[in-house]
Amino acid sequence: MTMRSEVEQRIITCIMPAGRGREIHNRLMRERGVLSATTHHARGVGSRRARRMVFEEKDVLVVMAEAGCADELFAFLYEAAGIGEPHVGLIFMSRAGRGHAMVPLEIEAAA
Repeated sequence: MTMRSEVEQRIITCIMPAGRGREIHNRLMRERGVLSATTHHARGVGSRRARRMVFEEKDVLVVMAEAGCADELFAFLYEAAGIGEPHVGLIFMSRAGRGHAMVPLEIEAAA
């Protein structure tokens, strides 16, 4: 892969129930061609549950996307993770300070 010139980027963060992150990450790569994403597992406890020591486990998917396609990817993640259902998770998008788009060599060579 090679780097192209600097472009405006967005960071999309999706927090969902444990066990969904890897599958959705793979779908992003396969169906949308997203190369700049990472998934990790998180565990914590809310302040109301702290006394009972009930921990919640979540998967966190972080995607770096070009500003022009960020809304489309946001909608894809919203649907794929089921964020619209009560108590499932949350998703948000913010500007990235800096970013360089990564393009596979075979795509760049064809251009």
